[in-house]
Amino acid sequence: MATVRKLIVEVIDAQNLAPKDGHGTSSLYIVVDFYGQRRKTRTLVRDLNPVWNETLSFNVGERNEIFGDVLELDVYHDMQHRPTRRENSLGQVRLSSTQFVKKGEEALIYYELKKKSLFNMVRGKVGLKIYYVDEEIPPRPSAPVPENPPTPSSEPPSVKVEESPPPPSEPEKVEPPPPSEAGPQPKAEEVNKNLRLKRNLFLNKFRFRKKL
Repeated sequence: MATVRKLIVEVIDAQNLAPKDGHGTSSLYIVVDFYGQRRKTRTLVRDLNPVWNETLSFNVGERNEIFGDVLELDVYHDMQHRPTRRENSLGQVRLSSTQFVKKGEEALIYYELKKKSLFNMVRGKVGLKIYYVDEEIPPRPSAPVPENPPTPSSEPPSVKVEESPPPPSEPEKVEPPPPSEAGPQPKAEEVNKNLRLKRNLFLNKFRFRKKL
């Protein structure tokens, strides 16, 4: 199984630190930088002998890859608790990676704080445990298998048949009425002419009888 190497820094406590808030005390936290990574503890308010008991972890390569790297630890006064015009650094510790040991060989060691700049008022020491540890990388979880996987159906898949729309209906043909059996009707002029002829014949007969 694959492993990853880590450097563990146990920040235990600090003793007899300098006051920074103007009221005879300090609110303290620690920042640790190593191998391009930064870790920070919580702030302990108004305590010149703070006890953190915090573990900071750093991912690292093989020992020959980090040979000569320097671990830098800084102690600060938290400006959110009674800000001060003074420099808020209370000192630092610089340690070479060549002096770190494997897990099981570590011990609690107190390191004297050093000035970070000429204007620092520094005193006290900080207690640390520092060691390497190899942690196993857990395998990636496999995808869960369903308890009752669906069985393939033996029936052929149904095919949906779309009904085609009915063809458009043709307009109904209107047949003309049949011709009349009486034959063609005489024109109005012919009818009037026949009536005049009949009338003249009647008058001529009447006149002839009257002469007799």
